[in-house]
Amino acid sequence: MLDKMDKKILNALARNGRASIEVIADSVGLSPTPTRKRVKQLEDAGVIKGYLADIDPEKCGLEMAIYVFVKLQSRDRKTIAEFEQRIMELDEVQRCDLITGGHDYILTLRLPDMKDYNGYLRETLAELPGVFGIETSVVIGNVKNTHQVLTAV
Repeated sequence: MLDKMDKKILNALARNGRASIEVIADSVGLSPTPTRKRVKQLEDAGVIKGYLADIDPEKCGLEMAIYVFVKLQSRDRKTIAEFEQRIMELDEVQRCDLITGGHDYILTLRLPDMKDYNGYLRETLAELPGVFGIETSVVIGNVKNTHQVLTAV
C-alpha cells in the first residue's frame, strides 16, 4: 500500500520524470538516501513502470486527436481475441480501452488530418475483425492533460 510520502514522490516524478533524486527529495521534504530507496522500491514493485518522454504529437505532424468508439458483432472469445490482436499491431492506435455502455471499446488515435483519418477509417478500422459499428469524435481542444494519477496529497 502506498503511503503519503510514496504518493508525494510519485507526483513529483509525474511532473518531471528526469528530476534528480536530490530535487525530488527536496520537493517532498525527505533526504536523498530514503528518497532513492523509496523510488527503487516503487520501481521493483511495478508501481513505476518506466520513464517516458512527453512528446507533443502536433509538433510531430499529428494534428488530430480522435476517439473511435467500436462495437463488435459478437463478444465471443474468438472475436474479442482477433480484434484485440489486430489492434496491438496498429501504430496509429495510441490506446485501446474496453468500456461499458453502448460500445465495447474506445480507441485513441493521432493522425495528421481528416483526409488521413478518412482513409484510415475505410481501409483499416472498418476492416478490423468483428467490427459491427464505429463512431468517431474529433478532439477540438484540450482542457487538461496530466500524467499525475494520484490525487493531491
